[in-house]
Order: sequence, then C-alpha cells, then structure tokens
Amino acid sequence: MNFSRPEQLQVLDSKSEFDLLIIGGGIVGSAALQMASSSGLSAVLLEKNDFASGASGRSTKLLHGGIRYLPQLQIGLVRESLKEQKILIKLLGGLYKPLSLLAPIYKDDGFSDLPKLLQHNYISSFAFKLGLTFYDLLGSRTKNQRHTNIDKLKTKEMFPLLKQDKLKKSFIFQDAQTDDSKLVVTLLRNAVEINNAIALNYMEIINIKKHSSKYQILAINKLNNIEIVFFAKNIIAATGVHTLPGNYAEKSSNVKFSGGAHLILKNDPLKINGKGVLLPRTEDNRVMFVLPWFGNTIVGTTDTETFSGTLDRPYANNDDKEYILRHIKKYFNIDTVEYISSWSGIRALIDNQLTSTKNVSRGHFFKNVDERFIQISGGKLTGFRLIAKECLELLFNDSFDLTPLSFIDEVLNLSNKFNKNDLDKCFEHYCIAKPTDYMLRRTHLSWFNKNGGEKDIQEIVKNFDINGVKTATLKELADEGLFDV
Repeated sequence: MNFSRPEQLQVLDSKSEFDLLIIGGGIVGSAALQMASSSGLSAVLLEKNDFASGASGRSTKLLHGGIRYLPQLQIGLVRESLKEQKILIKLLGGLYKPLSLLAPIYKDDGFSDLPKLLQHNYISSFAFKLGLTFYDLLGSRTKNQRHTNIDKLKTKEMFPLLKQDKLKKSFIFQDAQTDDSKLVVTLLRNAVEINNAIALNYMEIINIKKHSSKYQILAINKLNNIEIVFFAKNIIAATGVHTLPGNYAEKSSNVKFSGGAHLILKNDPLKINGKGVLLPRTEDNRVMFVLPWFGNTIVGTTDTETFSGTLDRPYANNDDKEYILRHIKKYFNIDTVEYISSWSGIRALIDNQLTSTKNVSRGHFFKNVDERFIQISGGKLTGFRLIAKECLELLFNDSFDLTPLSFIDEVLNLSNKFNKNDLDKCFEHYCIAKPTDYMLRRTHLSWFNKNGGEKDIQEIVKNFDINGVKTATLKELADEGLFDV
C-alpha cells in the first residue's frame, strides 16, 4: 500500500473499526503510529491540516540535549534528551546530523541563562565550562564528543565574522540537527507502507462519542466535505496547541503558547562554515541560535507570548524580524543582512501562570481525558520517541519501541528546486494534497526561494485538480509571510 492520499482514503473507507486512533500528524503522533502499527495494532492517524504543518515543521531543527535548561535545574529533562540522542542516531540515519556549536563568552555579556551571580566577568567562563562538563557527564560522552576550549585567536580563525571586542574565550560542544517535517513524513511512510497503518491529512474530526467500550468518530474530508464515521477502541490526542474535538474540547489540557520566529539567510553570509553558534544574550535575556541548514543559514528563535497570524498559520512579523536582525548585527561584523524567508511556530508549553514562557518547562505530560483516551501536551522535538513510547505503554500496558527507519535517503534527496519527478514521488509516497504540502514540507522550495518560490508556482499548480488552486496557493504562502499579494 502506497502512502498516497487516494489510496489512504480508499482503505479508510473500507474499514469500520481500529485498535487505535491518533489525532494529530506532528512528530509525536507520527512516531506513535509507527510504533503502534509495527506492534500489530490496527491504527489510523488523522490530521486536520497537513502533516508537520504545526510546531513539528516550524522548529529550530535541533535534536539538542538542552544545555540552556541546566541553569533552570531541569536536570532530568537534559539527561533524558542526551540519552535520546544516543538512541536516535541509530534509528534516523541521515535524518540525524551531528552538529558542532560554538558558545562564545563575552565580557559584560555572559551566558544569559546562568543565574546572575554566575554571570560576573570573573566567573562566567568557569561557570559555563562547569555546565558543559556536567552536560558531557549527563550524556556519558566519550573523549571526542566532549566540549573543548578555544582561545580568541582560534575563534576568529574558525568564525571570521564573529565580533572579537570583549570576547574572552569560547567553547565548542556537540549536539545534533534534523529536518523536522521530513522526519514526520518518513515516520508516516514507514507506518503506512511497511506496517499497513493509515495516515490522512486534511481530515478533521468533528466529534467523538463514547459507545460502550468504543469511541465513535465523526470526521470530515476538508477537501470535498464528505463525512466518514468509524470506531476506535483507544485514542491518543497529540494535538499540540489545539483543543480536543467536539464534546471533548472542554476537557483539553491547559497549555500556554510561545511564538518562535526564524529567518533563513541565503548561503553562509555569517561564515559559520557548517557549524552552529549559540548567541549568549539577547536583549530580553535569552539565547539564540545561528545554524547551517541545507547550504543556507537559520537564525532564531524568538520567545514571545503573543504571535502573528493564526494557530494554523503563524508568521514572523516585522518586530520578530527586526529583533533577529539586531542580534545578528550585535554579534557579527556585517552591515547588511539579507534574508530569503522567515517562519514562525507556536510551542504548546505546560501552563504555569507564575512564570514566563522562557522559564516554562519543556517537559511533556499526559492527561487521561477519558477511559482509554489520552492527550499528550508539551515536550521537545528531541524527546518525540520517548513521549510516544510512554503514551502507548500507558494506554496498552505493553512494550513499544521505534525501529530503524527506511526511505531516509529518498526523502533527503527531494530537491528544493521544482522537479516533476520529485513531485510525482510526493503524490505517490508522501501523501500530498495541495501544492504547499510539496513546496513547504516535503521540500523547502518556498523557504529557500524568494517570494515563496513564486516563479515555479504555475508549473506546480497545473498538476493539482483543485478549483482555484493557484489563488489558494498564493494566499496560503501570503498567510505564511512568504508572498506579498
């Protein structure tokens, strides 16, 4: 069975009952589908928009251990993330990319997440080194994986545009990157084409009703407004920032939102040469990343309690962009910064009324919504496997695990320039339904080309049998802040 939308619709239409329904096609829901289906459960996943169109496709692309959470004493979260790195490197193939990161320490500008006492000029370097040493210990890292100290001269040699004024010394430490949206669709393709699961995008659940030991599910295909009814014995809701469907909405977990904007710079204008940089202090006392990504450069993220756009389509506003540009110029000797595109994501964090989003835990939690019905909230990208595993084991009282993924090279080789063969492959094996599914999440054509890849739109949209498809595509790109109408 191919992971194409027509085939998935046909199979769903032929079945009336499943062992498990997963609501939400982000990273955690997709991992849960892969694990559940590989264990022999009949499982279906429904996503009301496109897969990875929420936070799971709008992250900073880091599978990091969370060095910045050590000063917040979230030691368990850091240990968990570092342990996950060791597991994921064996499972994700090329979707797990080790990354070296520079942490520069400046006089009068210490690492912002450290307590104020430890940011004093005389002890900030020592305090940060101590934190990195603890980080390496928590991760049981071998000698060649541990952090190293580099002096000012070596820093300049490695990062020639990084400002040297007041630079005291730097550290290099190890973390990892991924391509979040491609990881999601790879998990789903494994679940569908190897394990015979069902995964469908643009299928919104209207209501859920309890019927004895089962749940009756009413869903609607948002592309043709056809309704479908089926039953599920168990439900996992991995809905991110969204509430539960229908009658269960009022039982949704309490979360707070954090907006995170990023810019993509063309090529390597900051001369980071394939390494990342952890900018130590923003004007609101946070950190920021500068990262290589497919030959371009990502800079971000902001951390704001308000955001522009909607929960489904947030975008980086002018204030977000100016904030990021100011910090690039603060730390790099560059007069003009040109960016290709921007994006914003909204994190769902554990709601704590007494603290800011900067200090809210990135840990996850489960809520028993009903008998055999669990909602997942919170969590970091790095912890996706563990979160899905814990939820399945809580629900089924059995063991589950993620197996090494197939089809990795194929998804990584999808070109970020329009290619008809790649588009056909996405129809057949990556369940695209709209041009933007292909342009934003199966490839990054719209992120890596000016004006959202406008020059290729005519060639792309003629492959979709949708009324008004070009107008709708341009509007969606405009909503994402990628195209000026």
